[in-house]
Amino acid sequence: MKQIRISLKGIAFTLLAGAVFTSCKKKDDPAPPPPPPPSKNATILLVHASPKTGELTSEINGKKHQDKLTFLGSPKAYITVSADKDIALKFSLDGSKVLLDGKYPLVDKGNYSLFLYDTLLNNKIKALLLQDNLSDPGKGKTSVRFLHLSPDAASINIDVFKDKDSLRLISNTAYVGDKPDPKSLSTFKSVAAGDYRVKVKAKDGTKETTILDIPVVKLGEGKVTTLYLSGLTKGTGTTKIGLQVSQHK
Repeated sequence: MKQIRISLKGIAFTLLAGAVFTSCKKKDDPAPPPPPPPSKNATILLVHASPKTGELTSEINGKKHQDKLTFLGSPKAYITVSADKDIALKFSLDGSKVLLDGKYPLVDKGNYSLFLYDTLLNNKIKALLLQDNLSDPGKGKTSVRFLHLSPDAASINIDVFKDKDSLRLISNTAYVGDKPDPKSLSTFKSVAAGDYRVKVKAKDGTKETTILDIPVVKLGEGKVTTLYLSGLTKGTGTTKIGLQVSQHK
């Protein structure tokens, strides 16, 4: 039987050559690409509050949204959108007549509501983007804010009544107009939760006239709500003036 002899010197040379080859290979390989940055997302609620404006088709970042928006229709739910760059929103009638086309900055993990308001003027409507604070208002509390979105209504006061208690919730608040302040309008007020009688009063100098008297508005514990004045003082049907409830949480 033949014997195979391998010298220690040969083994050492073979191992050394393999080590050099491996070292060179690792040195020549390009570094793996860095992982992509985590995506940024926000949520947005679309609210159609523009009287005498028909059903709207919305596009978000160039893609049509399935649910069409009707005046005072209940928003379906918050929509998750990318916050990596400004969100592009377009709203049109009949899928062709563009009434609003704009870009809006969003914050990562932010929650927002976009209120479409005002009557058609030069075939355009207005939009108000507000940041929503969905944190828990606390035990026995509810969070509420108010928007005056009725284009022809005077400044208003709102008084709310619960059992024997009453509270002036809103004082001398005017229509939001062409240049609303999103920061101040985004703020919610914490009040005791419960069922309230609500009186909306138009102001004329020092004189107040009750234009809406709503027997029950439910502001549930832990809820976050926007109340907004909608419609027109001389409107009829769905366009007549009213107080709407937009539930965020």
